Amino acid sequence: MISSRRIFDAYVNDYDRWFDEHDDVYQAQQRLLRGAVPDHGLGLEVGVASGRVAVPLGICCGIDPSSELAQMAKRGRKVVLGEGEHLPYRADSFDCVLMMTVICFLEDVLAVFHEAYRVLRQGGYLSWGL
Repeated sequence: MISSRRIFDAYVNDYDRWFDEHDDVYQAQQRLLRGAVPDHGLGLEVGVASGRVAVPLGICCGIDPSSELAQMAKRGRKVVLGEGEHLPYRADSFDCVLMMTVICFLEDVLAVFHEAYRVLRQGGYLSWGL
């Protein structure tokens, strides 16, 4: 795991508290994502963190390299510890893959996009935001 990812284990509570302290930004993000993420099918969030993005959107699966955040994200979701460069899912498994504020923390952006494409079903949606 690259060092920029380790920071999330050290500041897990600060990370999650940001959503409460910036509720207006968080709610605006959710409104935008509702237009980009389908409300049906099986979804995966790569870099699910605490689950604050995935849960309201109905995305039921997540993966994150931070053990602390992955545990927090479980909030009724199937969350695994891991990295986007090596998704532990079969090909054609998901109708949607979401990555929010993830790209800047990746070692190999192209590998993550290849993995996202691999696990997407034909006609699936890939949504990402910086």
